[in-house]
Amino acid sequence: MSKTEKTPLSLFISLSSMMFVLFFVWGAWFASVGIFMTAAGMSDYIGWAYSTTPIAAIVTPFFMGVFADRYMNAERLQGILLLVSGLCIAIAPKFASAETPWIFIGILLLHALCFMPTLGLSNTICLKHLGDPEKDYPIVRVFATLGWIAAGILVSKGLKADATVTQFYVSAIAAGVVGIFSFFVPRTPPPAKGGGISIGDMFGAGTFPYFKKPAFAVFMIASLLAAVAMMPYWANGGTFLFQSGIVETAAFLTYGQMAELVVLAFILPLFIKKFGIKWTMIIGMACWIVRYVLFSLAAGGYADAGLEIGSLTSAPSNLMPLLFGAVILHGFAYDFVFISGYLYIDKIVSEKVRAQAQGLLTVATQGLGFLLSSQIFATFIFNRSVGAEATFPEWKSFWLIPSIYLVVVLVFFCFMFRPKKENDKSAEESASS
Repeated sequence: MSKTEKTPLSLFISLSSMMFVLFFVWGAWFASVGIFMTAAGMSDYIGWAYSTTPIAAIVTPFFMGVFADRYMNAERLQGILLLVSGLCIAIAPKFASAETPWIFIGILLLHALCFMPTLGLSNTICLKHLGDPEKDYPIVRVFATLGWIAAGILVSKGLKADATVTQFYVSAIAAGVVGIFSFFVPRTPPPAKGGGISIGDMFGAGTFPYFKKPAFAVFMIASLLAAVAMMPYWANGGTFLFQSGIVETAAFLTYGQMAELVVLAFILPLFIKKFGIKWTMIIGMACWIVRYVLFSLAAGGYADAGLEIGSLTSAPSNLMPLLFGAVILHGFAYDFVFISGYLYIDKIVSEKVRAQAQGLLTVATQGLGFLLSSQIFATFIFNRSVGAEATFPEWKSFWLIPSIYLVVVLVFFCFMFRPKKENDKSAEESASS
């Protein structure tokens, strides 16, 4: 198909449906697994559960570079991986107990190792077959976010399953559906079939010369450092909200994804064009700081009112604006840091190593950064400052820790990141030669 053709409606619906159900698989358990683990007596291991996807994100470039690029059609590989991932997520809750937490974590890791490569595979399939990728892909990608939102609403509001095994079974069924469906989307042969394998290329070795440029080096370092503080929102935020009286937690968290749709479609493109990457990322990091401060203020409000965890069936009306505001900031907090980062890379890196650079940024932030975040903040610090016997004063102190850390990162970024006002493409491309 020529890339200037209009995408047939049937193909557009097919690919949009694939993206919708694919992210439904993820959204069905990711926001609420911490609540489930707390109820199952595994609160000390929540950070480890949220380490599974970052580990998979680090391993994915190896997997994609070897199999998807050289040996197997993308749609066939995606179908196989999703079916296996569905089986794993269905088995995992069988071992969800205080006696077998590491088996539970291990099976969850197997699920993540199978699922995470499908995020890249689905993008490959879409970009290969859409008639006008620049125009059509953002619309198709919206359905992925809608799938996450639908999963959260179904699990939380429809099935009341934030703390039950049902969330895993819903995810497993969705994985089976999209896994089978994957075999019926257009064939996407491996683009480098028969080619050699370069481990360096898989991890962005072609991008390394760009680190000689101070702006690029600071950008990558600051992105990694910022990512280190961001996992507590996902790993611990759901548990905090549930204990704060937000019973339908996963559904409540979807307000963040709804905000993301608005920010991604209307606000981010205008903001980054008018103010540039530096101010965009500054606002994004500031939103993460404000989010954690709002959580801390809310926890302080509960403590000052003498409320105790386990006694609430709803959140007090005077504290709801703090909780809602923290969640609604997701669109700015996530898109202004991560999506703007991908756009920055796309702008300054030469086309021949652009894919490597994007992969390197993903490994650095959503791989290594989120893994460190899960272990440092969501496991080590959380277990010592909050733990299973949580109190609202402990939550108040906990949320201030990542916010203070992010203030330091933000100051570093403000003073050290100095991007060029005018990007000289030829000069930037020479860095990779």
